[in-house]
Amino acid sequence: MVEVKFCGLTRAGDAAQAVALGAAYAGVIFAGGPRLVSPAQAREVLAPLAGTSLRRVGVFGAQSVSDMLRIADETALDVLQLSGGADDDTRVGLRARFGGAIWPVAHVRPGEERNVIDALPWYDSGADAVVLDAAVAGQLGGTGVRLDWDMLAGEVRRLRARGPVVLAGGLRAENVAEAIRLTQPDVVDVSSGVESAPGHKDLERMRAFMAALRGNEE
Repeated sequence: MVEVKFCGLTRAGDAAQAVALGAAYAGVIFAGGPRLVSPAQAREVLAPLAGTSLRRVGVFGAQSVSDMLRIADETALDVLQLSGGADDDTRVGLRARFGGAIWPVAHVRPGEERNVIDALPWYDSGADAVVLDAAVAGQLGGTGVRLDWDMLAGEVRRLRARGPVVLAGGLRAENVAEAIRLTQPDVVDVSSGVESAPGHKDLERMRAFMAALRGNEE
């Protein structure tokens, strides 16, 4: 079964809806942009997750290892998503000191889908999964730009032979079933595709996204 991550949360009510809809992950952004939250705000946003199995994901940009670990501790994160880079020192440093999961992000440019295979060694240096997202100049995610799933399909299979793959980039209710059919990821990651405004999730769009995914699995 493909798991769902609702990302870019800025309101506790949206996190509560993620719980009610059966998502596996809820993400908050520490990497800048219109969905940026502080650690104190993140604690409030993620409060509805207390006592549930839904895992907390923090999305980071250029922070240092020590800053990421401090924020992870302050907000009780289960997953660190490294959207600002995934060099060996960062992954190894986090792996030695963080007990949760580490997800580096591979930003994919049009026509360069086959370069995703370069992410394979990440599984050997601390990565628990690799996130595939569209490369957009000056932005680390949440852009609504979709990937070329046909071109990525073979690369995702190669990555999944080593570890889990998280598919992001332009997903919404109308296309998530096709994306899953073509790439067979372990997790789908949606942010702008279920929003009425940046950081404000739309309940009906969240419901439609989950319904489309579940319909694909039947």
